[in-house]
Amino acid sequence: DEKKVLTSAGAGDAKATMFLINDTQIINETFLEDINNILNAGEVPNLFPNDEVERIIGETRPKAKDAGRSEGRDSVWQYFIELVRDNLHIVLTMSPVGASLRVRM
Repeated sequence: DEKKVLTSAGAGDAKATMFLINDTQIINETFLEDINNILNAGEVPNLFPNDEVERIIGETRPKAKDAGRSEGRDSVWQYFIELVRDNLHIVLTMSPVGASLRVRM
């Protein structure tokens, strides 16, 4: 679950997290767009509803304050994204058999 992976890497006790994805787990190609967004921006737009965003900000605020960051909502959210980018490692495995690898590359 993308939400769990992102919150593990960025909120609360943010820790190094590996997200292992096998090509057989990719049911919908839009999932690859989400992975691309995580790799490029550190987040998936509109993945979290507002109540979850507020919970994440609440969990991240103490760490942001300790890091000398502003405690404003946007600043704390940016800090969460930075933690995700620093802590999340994505491993995507694909079988060379069949056409799906060529299509996805």
